[in-house]
Amino acid sequence: MPENLPPVTELLPHRGRFLLLDRLVELAPDRVVAVGSFSRERVEGHFPGQPVVPGVLLLEGLAQAAACLQLAAPGVERGTPYLAGFEKARFRSPVIPPAEVRYEVRALEHRFGMLFASGTAWCRGKRVCTTRLRGLVVPPGDGEVG
Repeated sequence: MPENLPPVTELLPHRGRFLLLDRLVELAPDRVVAVGSFSRERVEGHFPGQPVVPGVLLLEGLAQAAACLQLAAPGVERGTPYLAGFEKARFRSPVIPPAEVRYEVRALEHRFGMLFASGTAWCRGKRVCTTRLRGLVVPPGDGEVG
């Protein structure tokens, strides 16, 4: 990993099986590239005898990459990143584990404290998922339920 890229655990609050990114490959003000891996055990039961990475996990990987882009931006207050929405999600090819997935997210616009971005997931050189994402970072204390 290049020295100037932070570990994903420095940016994201996700841990354990909910942390889908292994590392950042590229981080620029308007673009992030991250990599995550899936083992057969991680997706066991989807589907029995024929494991496939669920599409929702590909979307979550893209959302986590978008969160890294937001949280690494200069001047952004630390907080909890939330996926505020996605649209036009398309699954173009199944991801069969073991597999390494490359997540590429490009910022389209920052408006009302939200990031609007496009995302593409790749596996074995094939585009496997595309979507548009909206994300926001909620400062500590603003998202409490009570």
